[in-house]
Amino acid sequence: MVFSVKRICAVALLVSVQSVVAAATFVVDGIEIAGLQRVSLGSVLSALSVREGDLVDDADANRWLREVYKTGYFFNVELNREGDSLIFEVTERPAIESVSFDGLKSIPKVNFEAVLTDVGLTEGEIFNPALLENIQLELEKQYGVQGRYNALVESEITPLTRNRVKIDLNIEEGPVAKIEYIHFLGNEKYSDEELGNALRLQRSGTNFWHFVNKRNQYSSASLSGDKQRLEDFYFDRGHLSYQLDSNQVSISVNKADIALAYNITEGPVYTISDIELVGDLLHLEEQINDAVSLKTGVVYSRKEVSLVVRDVTEMLSEQGYAFASVRDGFELDETDNTVKVSINVAPNDLVYVNRIIIQGNKSTNDEVIRRELRQLEGALVINDNIRASRARLERLGYFTNVSIQTQRIGGRSDLVDIVVRVAEAKDSQVNIAGGYAGGSGFYGEFSLKQTNFMGRGVDFSATLNANKTTQNYSLSVDNPYFTLDGVSLGADLYYRKSDYSKTTFGTYATNAAGGRVTLGYPLSENQRVSYGLGLANEELFLSDTLATQEMLQFRDAYGSNYSNVTAKFGWSYNTLNGSIKADKGRFASANIEVAAPPGDLKYFRSTLNAQQFVNFDQNLALRFHTDMGYGGGFGENGVLPFYKNFYSGGSRSVRGYQQGGLGPVGTPQTDGLGTELTTASPIGGNIKLEYGVDFIVPTPFVTNQDAYRTSVFIDAGNVFTDQCFEANTRCESGIDLNEIRYSAGIDFTWITPIAPLSFSYAWPLNNQPDDYITNFNFNIGISY
Repeated sequence: MVFSVKRICAVALLVSVQSVVAAATFVVDGIEIAGLQRVSLGSVLSALSVREGDLVDDADANRWLREVYKTGYFFNVELNREGDSLIFEVTERPAIESVSFDGLKSIPKVNFEAVLTDVGLTEGEIFNPALLENIQLELEKQYGVQGRYNALVESEITPLTRNRVKIDLNIEEGPVAKIEYIHFLGNEKYSDEELGNALRLQRSGTNFWHFVNKRNQYSSASLSGDKQRLEDFYFDRGHLSYQLDSNQVSISVNKADIALAYNITEGPVYTISDIELVGDLLHLEEQINDAVSLKTGVVYSRKEVSLVVRDVTEMLSEQGYAFASVRDGFELDETDNTVKVSINVAPNDLVYVNRIIIQGNKSTNDEVIRRELRQLEGALVINDNIRASRARLERLGYFTNVSIQTQRIGGRSDLVDIVVRVAEAKDSQVNIAGGYAGGSGFYGEFSLKQTNFMGRGVDFSATLNANKTTQNYSLSVDNPYFTLDGVSLGADLYYRKSDYSKTTFGTYATNAAGGRVTLGYPLSENQRVSYGLGLANEELFLSDTLATQEMLQFRDAYGSNYSNVTAKFGWSYNTLNGSIKADKGRFASANIEVAAPPGDLKYFRSTLNAQQFVNFDQNLALRFHTDMGYGGGFGENGVLPFYKNFYSGGSRSVRGYQQGGLGPVGTPQTDGLGTELTTASPIGGNIKLEYGVDFIVPTPFVTNQDAYRTSVFIDAGNVFTDQCFEANTRCESGIDLNEIRYSAGIDFTWITPIAPLSFSYAWPLNNQPDDYITNFNFNIGISY
C-alpha cells in the first residue's frame, strides 16, 4: 500500500478551496485548528503566515493550505470560514507503531536502522509516505551500485487502532550480476587475456576461487578501480599517451549478466631520456641519488617510478623528515618517444616527538607499553621505529589491536605527538579444547591461565590443565624486563600426573614434580637467547602385564624413581606482525635440553620449529611451517627415556590423526611360544618431522574480516626412532619418508569479544588401517 502525497494534496486543495465562503476582504478575528490529536496547536500556528487581526481575502486560502500541508503532520486539511474566523479541519497522519524489515543481508542491519532513525521512519514518529518511498528508491540505488539489479524493495503498511500504522519492508536483494564478457577494442600490442588479468573484475568461469574472492561479481566501485588498473598496466609499460576513450556496461534482459567493453588507444612506448632531481636537496643529494634506482635508456614504468618516490620518502623519514614531500613528474618528447623524469623533493622541517600519548589501556600500566616503544619522546620521528614499536606491542599478546599515529601540533611544523591506541585482551583465560576421534568419540581438555598480572607486564600463570590422561598443575612467573635493557627472568613450579591407561599409549603412568629458573637475553631487536636450569623428581608406573618390552627394560635398567638435573638453552627469532592474526614475517626457535649428572638420567632433547608467511593481499597469504625434534642418550648405555619421546598427531600437529597416535609401536610381551599377549600400542619416537602449509583466505560471507581467519591446510609428519628394541620386528630405524602421513582440511577461527574460538576439520589422505583418526577439533577460550 503506497500513498501518493501529490494526489492527496490536489484533491484536498480542490475540496478545501471550494468550501471557503466567497466574500470580500475581511479581518481575521480567530483561527481554530480542529482534529488535533498528537500534534500541538503551537506547531501548526507557527507554520501559518496568517494571524488574528490580519486583513485577508479568499485568494490567500491556497497559501494557508499549502503551509499546513508542508508541516508533514496531516493526511488531509480542509479550510472553512465562519463569519470572520478561519477553521482548519485536519486529519493527522498516523503514528508509526513499528518498523520491521526482512531480507537485508549485504547492508549492515545497524547501519540501516540508523538511516531509518535519521529520516524519521522509526517508532513514535509521524508516518510520511514520501519518506518511505525515498528509502525504497535509495535502497534499490545502493543495490544497483553493488550490481544487484534484480533487487526488489516492497513496503506493506498495516493500519492499527488509535491512528497507528505498522511498516514492513520486504527486501529481495537478489544475486549480484556476474561478468559474462569483457571486450577490449583498440589493443594491438597486448592480448585480451593479458589485459583481463590486470583487472579485478574477471569473466565468470576463469578462476576456481571466484566463489571466495567474488571477482566475477560486478560493482561500479570495482569498475572504477579497473579503469585505473588498466591505466597502470599501460603506464607500467611505457605507454604514457594511453587513453581510455570510452567504457560501456551492458546488462542482459534478465539483469543477471554483465558485458564490459573498453575502447582504448595504446599509444607508443616511451623510454627514459633523462632523470632530474629538483627541489631543496639540502645536504642529502648523495643519499637521494643512491635511492633513485631509475636508469636512462630503459622503458618508463610508473611502478618503478613510484618505488623510487617511496624509497626517497623513506630515506628522508629515516633522517627525521617525517613529512617530506616527494613527487614525480614527466615531460614527453613525441618526436623520438622519450620522456624526461623529474623527482621533486621538499624535505620540509625536521620533526621531533613532543610527547607520547597512550590510550585504551585500562589495566596495563603505561610503563609496560612504553618499554616496548622504539620511538622515544624528544627524538626525531623515524618511521621504522614506529613500525618496530607497533610490532613489538602486537607480539606481547596483551592487546587485540594496536595503532600508532602521529598527531600534528597546531602552529608547529617541527613537532608532533605520537598517539598509541591499544585494545586490551583479557588477561585471564579458561580454555576448553577437544575433538572427535573415530572409535573413541569426543574428548576434552580444560586449562586456566593468568597473564599480564595486574597490568604490570609480568606473566604470572596459575595453570590447571586436565584431560582424561593428564592433570597438570603449575605456577610460573616471567618478567621480560628484569633489567632495563631487556634481560628477562622467569621461574616455574609444576606437578604433573599422567595416566595413559585409557589412551592409545595405554600401558604406563608418571608423576613428576619440579621447577626451573630461566634467564633470557636479547641479541638484537628480533632475537633472544635463554638459559635455564631445572630440577625434577619423576616416578614411573608400569602395568606388569600390559607394558611393552621397551618399557620393562627401561625400568629394569634405571628403576622407577629419578631425580634429574636439566640445563636448557634456547634461541628465538621473531618478526611476525601479530599473534593469532599474523600474516607477515617469520618466526623460528631452537631449544636443547640436557639431563646430566648429578641427576639419575643422561639424555638430551632438541627441537626446532619455524614458520614463514608469504603475503599476497589482505587476508590472503601462505603460511609455511615445520616442527622437528631429535633426542637421545649419552654416556654408557644412555637412552632417551621412552616417556620423553616425541608424539605426532592432533590439533597442534598433524590434524586428522588422533593426538599422539602416530609413529612407532612398542613391542608386546610374549609367552614362551612367542605369541604376543597384548596389542602393540604407540610408544612415540626420538625423531619428529612435521611440516605443512596453510592457505589463508578471506572468510566467506563476512564483510568485516578483522575478527575472523579461515585457512585451507595440508599437514604432513610422523615420528620415527633410531632406538629400535632388538625384539621389535615392526620397528624401522631412522626416518622413512614413505611413512609420512598427510592430511588436508579447513580451519576457522573467530576472535570474539570474549575469547578466540577455533574449529578444524581434517581428512587423512594416506592413513593406514592401524592409524587412529580424529577428523574434528575445537578450541574455545573463555577470558575474563
